[in-house]
Amino acid sequence: MKRKAVFVLAAVLLLLTTGCWNRRELNDLAIVMAVGIDKVDGEYLLSTQIVNPGGVAASKDGAGGTQSAVATYSMRSADIFEGIRRLTTMTPRRLYFSHIQVLVLGEQVAREGTKEVLDLLFRDHEVRPDFYVILAKDTSALHILSMLDPLEKIPATKLYKSLETGEKAWGSVISIQLDEFITQLLSEGSEPVLVGVTVKGKVQTGSNGNNPQQESVSTLLKYEDIGVFKEDKLQGWFNEKESIGFSYITDRLDSTVEAIPCDKNSKLIIEIIHSKSTLDGRVVNGKPQVEVKIEAEGNVGEVACAIDLAKSQTIYKLEREVEKRIKEKIQNVITKAQKQFHSDAFGFGQVIYQNDPKGWEKVKHNWNEAFADLKVKINVDVKLRRTGKVGNSFIPFIKKD
Repeated sequence: MKRKAVFVLAAVLLLLTTGCWNRRELNDLAIVMAVGIDKVDGEYLLSTQIVNPGGVAASKDGAGGTQSAVATYSMRSADIFEGIRRLTTMTPRRLYFSHIQVLVLGEQVAREGTKEVLDLLFRDHEVRPDFYVILAKDTSALHILSMLDPLEKIPATKLYKSLETGEKAWGSVISIQLDEFITQLLSEGSEPVLVGVTVKGKVQTGSNGNNPQQESVSTLLKYEDIGVFKEDKLQGWFNEKESIGFSYITDRLDSTVEAIPCDKNSKLIIEIIHSKSTLDGRVVNGKPQVEVKIEAEGNVGEVACAIDLAKSQTIYKLEREVEKRIKEKIQNVITKAQKQFHSDAFGFGQVIYQNDPKGWEKVKHNWNEAFADLKVKINVDVKLRRTGKVGNSFIPFIKKD
């Protein structure tokens, strides 16, 4: 009986101790917040941004000193996995990748192909695939990770928060996580996209630690344009207006603004507060067709014109003008994707598959050619809800000498 009790107790103790078999002390880990991957002279340049707990604590407590909140380590290597291992020769702690917030890909890496890079990160059991992937535009991933900001001590956190904030307030910014990018890569009738980030100002100023101390920030990071892929290779960029058109089509747009000229030197600003996109696709007489329906709501945000907003006819004209401008953005971005990139970044092929599976079977094998000649019908309906707490603008009535 005693022997059985000993065995039972031993079994229970074994179960309790298994949870600690692979434990790691925090003091032994270098927590990686961001990873940057560039291509230099045929080799990968791997950059890791590691948080410095002492520097973060000092900045929160308001303590003096020059201790940085992060450290960025870089290593050149023939492949990514080797580069990660070789980085351990430079860092005093083991690299820990479970808390990555952003992956920054250099433009050359993206143009040559991303599948090898993404396979490693998606395969590693320690890396969670819910971090954002962005493209370094007209600069390197290393330079992006080197930029300091006065509001965020950790650059990776700045990139993460700016992406989420920009997506909600400005239609040209989109957020794509690793697992979503890979899903786009593997899906028939759809091609991947990623948002770009660039440096505005001098890189040296933004990375030397002086930038955050200045009252007026001279160097900063800015999300700009959307990179369009064909399979795993970057083909080119949608500009800002085209990117907003892309967001309208793909139902990613939360809010943006539309500017309407009303006088020679004046304009009226409409704030789009809601947008809903409905897509329908069919194959008719052997030819694919897609219809894009946009329903948007907006408010009058700024008026510098002598117009009467109290009149329903004025509101009607403004609604039609906003519809015209939205439709123009959508048409321009579709044309660019068809004629210049030959890339179905909108997932129109997926729409046809979902609505007309039999029709999709007829066109999927030559979808690239079919997409280039695809007819897209665009319908936009805009409703203006509010004009603000005042009606007509006071600006036209200001006395002039």
